[in-house]
Amino acid sequence: MPPLVIQTENLPQQCSEWLAERCDLHVCPVQSLRFGELLPEAEGLVIRTYTTVDQGMVEAAPKLKVVGRAGAGIDNIDLVACKTNNIHVVHTPDANSEAVVEFVLATMLPKLRPMEQVVGAMDLAQWSKSRDSAMCSSQFNEMTLGIVGFGRIGGRLGRIARSMGFRVLFHDIADIEQTHGCESSNLDTLLGDSQIVSIHVDGRKENKHLCDVTFFSKMKAGAVFINTSRGVVVDSQALANHVSLDPKSSAILDVHDPEPIEATYPLLGLPNVSLYPHAACKTQTATINMGWVVKDVDAVLRGKTPKFESSL
Repeated sequence: MPPLVIQTENLPQQCSEWLAERCDLHVCPVQSLRFGELLPEAEGLVIRTYTTVDQGMVEAAPKLKVVGRAGAGIDNIDLVACKTNNIHVVHTPDANSEAVVEFVLATMLPKLRPMEQVVGAMDLAQWSKSRDSAMCSSQFNEMTLGIVGFGRIGGRLGRIARSMGFRVLFHDIADIEQTHGCESSNLDTLLGDSQIVSIHVDGRKENKHLCDVTFFSKMKAGAVFINTSRGVVVDSQALANHVSLDPKSSAILDVHDPEPIEATYPLLGLPNVSLYPHAACKTQTATINMGWVVKDVDAVLRGKTPKFESSL
């Protein structure tokens, strides 16, 4: 009998079809009764963002051999429980890096160089006034971008920003060998010197509310704050207070806690905050790249070595 695999969230059709040719694939959400019925027999589990694999789920799946996360982050998986039960955890660590960096740049640059289009005929006085109102106080090569977390995405962002003329400071808990002209910095200096601060850390428990009242109090006045990492990294009430006290500042957030956003979300409706629906990775290429985690799921089930396996 082919191994039974449960897919809890949508994947690109070609990825699901590829896996279905190699196993007994069932697509059903965690909340369904069918999931609970199938889990004790499942040898593989394929998840995305909104499925949590915890100790209880692991205990309910005695035949489970592999969990595949279609994405880079694995903080929704209890790695200790999986390791204790000899369950492999595979993921796609670089599948969406380019897409996220593009999103950061696409949303950041209009904040730094805002422009109004001409929508009608003007006389000379109006034309001159419109040109004068487009004056920017600084060029990119006079600005500093601070990157908190200099892994695959943060490092890629830093390299591109340097090529555009930005000074780039980064802060990371690891020793970074390839800096590509970016400068390592302590967090306080980064926050105080940067006109833009972009967050690229993982969702480990130590990073919960990394961006809190103290964090925001150290940022340069009028700075742009960007988070495309994990919603739990930001104390949303602290950020709401910060942008309210500093109306020239702005924030761009693609990830939130919780998701979807609730009516009580303190950042909702603030004029200098731009909110997006966890869409930074939403390019067709990135989505397909993430979906091909199924190849590593299949490799484990066949007793082969997967390409990308997480470790504690």
